[in-house]
Amino acid sequence: MSAVKIHTPPVRLAKLLRTPGGLPVAEALQKAGAGLESLRGECLSELDQVLQAAEAIAARAGGEYDAELTAELYGVVSTPIGVAGVCGLQSVETALLSLCDLLDRLKAKGGWDANAVAVHLRAFRLLLHTEAAKDDAGTRAILDGLRKVSQRYAGEEAPAGK
Repeated sequence: MSAVKIHTPPVRLAKLLRTPGGLPVAEALQKAGAGLESLRGECLSELDQVLQAAEAIAARAGGEYDAELTAELYGVVSTPIGVAGVCGLQSVETALLSLCDLLDRLKAKGGWDANAVAVHLRAFRLLLHTEAAKDDAGTRAILDGLRKVSQRYAGEEAPAGK
């Protein structure tokens, strides 16, 4: 006669869940930071190209509001948002967000202020190319100034001829 044998296979998933795997969190974060640091030069180069393109577009602007030009400038400066923060340039990203906010408000009002746009672009250049981004108090002062320039158009009408 034959005997009945009951065979229960081991559950591999339970075994895998109990087995530690992968890198420790600290080591994974260190490697991720090193990987991001290796991209910093490329990121700076890309942001510099964005700055040059934005300055060229702003230079083409006349004294009157131009919807196409505003949309083109917005497209250029909104593209690197997120990239700058990943590369450790949060102040540059904040300046870009402030410029986008200003452009949104100018578009809503149907006005143009070349001085306000120029201030944002100069701050972008300053934060990108100098040590100002590493000085917390200086960076805060620059970003607060940009916020004030941008918010000036939140509640009042934009000047048409600036």
